[in-house]
Amino acid sequence: MPSNISRGCGRSGLLAKKVFFDTNPLIYFVSGYEPYYSKVFDFFTECIENDVEFYTSTITDAEFLSKPFRDGNFDVVERYKIWLRKLDFLKCFITEQVAEKAAFVRAKYQGIKLADALQIAASLECNCDVFFTNDKQLKQITEIKVVYLGEL
Repeated sequence: MPSNISRGCGRSGLLAKKVFFDTNPLIYFVSGYEPYYSKVFDFFTECIENDVEFYTSTITDAEFLSKPFRDGNFDVVERYKIWLRKLDFLKCFITEQVAEKAAFVRAKYQGIKLADALQIAASLECNCDVFFTNDKQLKQITEIKVVYLGEL
């Protein structure tokens, strides 16, 4: 069986080799925020068991870190960085190609915010199979399989 068929993650049994994490699941995970922490933990566990690669972007860094910086909560900043290293996250960077894909996403899907369009575009540029989010609005995206945390 080809390796891309034998890998999966998440309670949905979704087959994937590369999963892009939007900001909100990482916030829930690092902060221990329930009821989502347990769902994200289970998703991570199954992905790890199936040797799935984790991706996020520099947009996630900016979104995640703004509140801890504002609050002077530097232990959360460090915890975030430690978890990304422990889980071997790869970063997708915002380039001209990503910006153009984001513009396409915003043109095609009404009401998509720029940060969300950049996240989707980054996941596409990094050839991810799955986009993991708790933003229900992003379920309308058809260019990548969107796994909505609220449905796990």
